Amino acid sequence: MIRPTFQTALTALSFSTVVQPLISSNDLSTTPKRCTAQDSCWPSSSEWATFNLTIGGRLISTHPSAAVCHAPMLNPDQCTIVRQNWTNSFWRTNQPGAYSAILWELGNDTCSIFKGSGSQPCGQGRVAEYSVVAKDTSDVQKAVKFANDKNLYLVIKNTGHDHLGRSSGAGAFAIWTHNLKGRVWHPSFVPQNAPKDSTPSPAVTLQAGEQWLDIYEDAQLHNVTVVGGSARTVGAAGGYLTGGGHSPFAHFYGLAADNLLEANVVSPTGHLKTLNSYTNPEHFWALRGGGGCSWGVITNVTYNAHPLPTHIQAVALQFNVTDPSSRRNLLRVCFQALPDIADAGYTGYVDAATGFQAIFSQANGTNETLAAGFASILKATNMTGVSGVLLPISFPDWITYDQYFLQDPNIATNILDASRLLTANVLKNDVDQLLDLIERYPELEPGFNFVGAVNPSQRNNTAVHDIWAASRALFSVSANWADEAPESEKKAKKQKLVAFSKALAEITSNAGTYMNEANPYEPYWKEAFWGVEKYERLLKIKRETDPKSLFVCNRCVGEEIVLEP
Repeated sequence: MIRPTFQTALTALSFSTVVQPLISSNDLSTTPKRCTAQDSCWPSSSEWATFNLTIGGRLISTHPSAAVCHAPMLNPDQCTIVRQNWTNSFWRTNQPGAYSAILWELGNDTCSIFKGSGSQPCGQGRVAEYSVVAKDTSDVQKAVKFANDKNLYLVIKNTGHDHLGRSSGAGAFAIWTHNLKGRVWHPSFVPQNAPKDSTPSPAVTLQAGEQWLDIYEDAQLHNVTVVGGSARTVGAAGGYLTGGGHSPFAHFYGLAADNLLEANVVSPTGHLKTLNSYTNPEHFWALRGGGGCSWGVITNVTYNAHPLPTHIQAVALQFNVTDPSSRRNLLRVCFQALPDIADAGYTGYVDAATGFQAIFSQANGTNETLAAGFASILKATNMTGVSGVLLPISFPDWITYDQYFLQDPNIATNILDASRLLTANVLKNDVDQLLDLIERYPELEPGFNFVGAVNPSQRNNTAVHDIWAASRALFSVSANWADEAPESEKKAKKQKLVAFSKALAEITSNAGTYMNEANPYEPYWKEAFWGVEKYERLLKIKRETDPKSLFVCNRCVGEEIVLEP
């Protein structure tokens, strides 16, 4: 669940805060019908050695990040480094076997800094057996061809920000794209094979391993901005993009997928393809929202670049319930006010676990947009049993805003979400059904992973769910557990979240969700991620572009892996 890190950011602004709750989830997985490290068809040591020579020695044996704290790899000095950096997102993204959500790293194994002693063996968990540390496109091509020729279970890992367990897999062979770095800014870009009279536009080409904080900082130096994520270390060219990619700039410019102009992708046979609206429109359409690694290994992407905002207007909200019986009334007022905030041009993130805490922002926001957007929610300040404040804050630029509010929440936690995109009609007229559902599951923590009215101009040109055109907020609940929690507790919470997903689908008439922050066990995943019509179109493209289903992941087009609680 991607929600604002209020305690750090708002305290820095001398604003009273409530501690942000942890998030949740997990699981082990089914593996597809391909060779894994546990199978007799897995390549021999000599075959791996021969392959390693072809990629300059960049094949490594991959292990969970805490392996050096356990036998047989116990190393006290390295273990100290791991303990010091366990929740450091920058460190985690630089480790081939680390993931932001620890459950997709460990599975049900015990390789943690919190469980067991140094003499206790460390399980492999869901971390791939071997990984190629790709440094250039050629490494990716050779790795893909090897996996295809040997019929290997292949996973693609970039930064390891993963809510659905798509970039890890027990017994797999991995391609790690995090070290593919480079940014090229184009004053005027025209996609390959575009008509001669095409209008050039500012753009940036990013190698697969580029991360949003670095991109934002560089963009400001070039007097532009890019539609990207609200977490610092998420990669710009992985699952964030293929899942659609919501953004603080989405109201004006759409989702990340809407802003993709071109991408270089390695096909199942190891060939490099340049995809855009002119070279291969169907494959490009699928890449823009088709989810996961289904469409090939992305080696670089080219996004639209937009004018740099003159300033960022932020609005921090915190409403605390002094009388527990007032919580429902508070949430009703706040939920019903969200469409007004979104329609006024603001995007934001909400934690509603104990009260209602939120941070909203708008590029070039004004006093007029502030008044129009927040008049309804200000009613909460006069409610019985509620105390709170609304604090407008102006920042001179996006980077200054980032220093306070661009965070990496819930790193090295066990995360499991259930979510749906809500229209204004649901938020205003079905709010009591939502509140009933929240009260029925008090152990699940509610909030909004995204609030905003997304620019719909590209909606028919991408594979993302059509609900994004009408949605005003991404409602989500999360479960969580400690690393040492028994398997019975984990399973019970997963099943409870599935039950919540089913109930939420009824309230929303089974409308869609943002797949990157969805339930990894979502029961109606085809309908929720794309809708039936788009899924059928995607499936046809999948069969044409990847007939042997080399590129597979949980609840991705093709259905080879569907994890169960």
